[in-house]
Amino acid sequence: MGNFLSEELINEIKDANEIIDVISQYIQVKKVGSSYKALCPFHNEKTPSFIINQEKQIYKCFGCGEGGDVISFIMKMENLDFIESVKLLAGRANIEINRTESLENIKRRLKEKSLYYEINRKAGLYFYDNLTKQPNPALKYLSERGITSKTLTSFGLGYSMDSWDNLMLYLQKEGYNLDDIQKCGLIRSNKSDGYYDYFRNRIMFPIFNTKGDVTGFGGRVIDDSMPKYLNSPETLVFNKSNILYGLNFARKNIRNGQIILVEGYMDVIALHQADFKNAVASLGTSLTEYQGRLLKKYCDEIIICFDGDEAGTKATMRNLDILSKVDCRFRIMVLPDDRDPDDFIKLYGRDEFQEHIDKSMSLIDYKIFLTKNKYPGNTIEDRVGLAKEVSNIIKDIKSPVEREAYIEKIANETGISKESIRLEVLDKVKSTFVYKNNLKRGSDYKRSNNYIEMVPLAEQKGHIIAEKQLIKFMITDNKLIKHILNNVSAEDFSVTEHQEIVAYLASNMDNMKDKEIENLFPHLEENINKILSTDIEYIDLNNTLDKYIVNLKKYKLLYNIRILEEEQHNIVNSSNLTEEEVESKLLDIGIKIMKKNAQIQKLKSSMKGG
Repeated sequence: MGNFLSEELINEIKDANEIIDVISQYIQVKKVGSSYKALCPFHNEKTPSFIINQEKQIYKCFGCGEGGDVISFIMKMENLDFIESVKLLAGRANIEINRTESLENIKRRLKEKSLYYEINRKAGLYFYDNLTKQPNPALKYLSERGITSKTLTSFGLGYSMDSWDNLMLYLQKEGYNLDDIQKCGLIRSNKSDGYYDYFRNRIMFPIFNTKGDVTGFGGRVIDDSMPKYLNSPETLVFNKSNILYGLNFARKNIRNGQIILVEGYMDVIALHQADFKNAVASLGTSLTEYQGRLLKKYCDEIIICFDGDEAGTKATMRNLDILSKVDCRFRIMVLPDDRDPDDFIKLYGRDEFQEHIDKSMSLIDYKIFLTKNKYPGNTIEDRVGLAKEVSNIIKDIKSPVEREAYIEKIANETGISKESIRLEVLDKVKSTFVYKNNLKRGSDYKRSNNYIEMVPLAEQKGHIIAEKQLIKFMITDNKLIKHILNNVSAEDFSVTEHQEIVAYLASNMDNMKDKEIENLFPHLEENINKILSTDIEYIDLNNTLDKYIVNLKKYKLLYNIRILEEEQHNIVNSSNLTEEEVESKLLDIGIKIMKKNAQIQKLKSSMKGG
């Protein structure tokens, strides 16, 4: 008999291919309420009747009747059979598809999984009865933490008694054999002690998959025993790297397209009780790529809210790396006084917590926030340290507009000039470059400013010659350095090597000597020779500077217009905006583009007038 793809592999491939992402690669999808709409790709229509349910990961066209999951969509769109479609989606998610099983093995494993889910459910009910039907330290602890009876029931919380084998004896009485109970991770055995309960004297947290099956348990001690938290071992139905605690609730209660990612069981439960039912937690480990893809499947944005202590900060940064890898949108929420969500909700209430969600930070802002905490004082050392480390953060910002905004922000907060911070950022950028001894000639100059792309090829040569002339003026007359850099900054120069030279001149304008320049940059020897051979004898410096600045402004404006046009394109293709929002945003950007075009026309007029 032939081999088949396992159910786990197919589910893994489906989980790794979010249906909205896949369908959006073929047709334009628009979010409407909790669902997504599109014009059906399988028949001609003018009014969208193709509906995608993100929660269930299915689609249905109410015009032609086509429907199914992400695999059936690929089968239909690409005219492929089931196996070919699964292979295509596996390739899209970088999943190797070399795991096959016989039909007998698949049937056997499905039967085993069904049995293990059943045993876990029975164990969960046993733990719940232990907690709710007799006085015990676990119920006292949870009551003191403010957990209501309704919440206990919703999450199926329980108590594993301080006994050797109570659960084992109960499950045996229910008809299950020791081997299967052990394969569920509920009991252990050794030669000297025989079989015994894995969880003892702990508050029990059943861990559900998104279908509502109990896959395993987490147990929290009530006393000072260690470890504080204990999860079920890996089993056929439980893999803590693939499950998120609370996702069975959160996926049905997505708020503003967001899921809140917190550290532990109690944080999820406390937020759920405060009506933030979109909270989930990883199971005592750093987030995995699989869990990141799972989150992306159910929400548009993840709000990370970990403890503010050192351990929480490190965990946050690890999780940010994972979420970035799987291309998730996220923001970071920081609670005051290193509070965890559970404590914060009790002290300040849900409205205050919502305010902190609304104030959640981007990755850049979060890194700057951490740096500010590292340099909290107003001493020169702290201000300089803050400016240097923040400059290292700002260098990674690709958008020149966004980078400039952060430079201005940090200048205002530290009192250090914007020009100094710009130079520091430029120095950080330069440190990542690998210089070559033999630079190519002419048009092969290495350039770092994106706006130079807007300069027509016919004008680029003149633009670069003007840069050389300005640099030579500064090299041959140190007094002119300040005059020129009052009008332009080092990073305004379009050629990377020119930026490096100008940055050095700016930092050393008071002690420059003509004879030093050739020895300062041995890797730029050819470049410097070209600059020194540039003719400036009959050049009017101020006229050259004025024309260069006008051109610089013009090309920067053109580059900014291109960025705005890209924004327009993204808005048109966005699935998260209503038609009114799209029109409003397009109008706002259109006005900005008109203003920048007007500035360009004004610059052109000034050039003609000159």
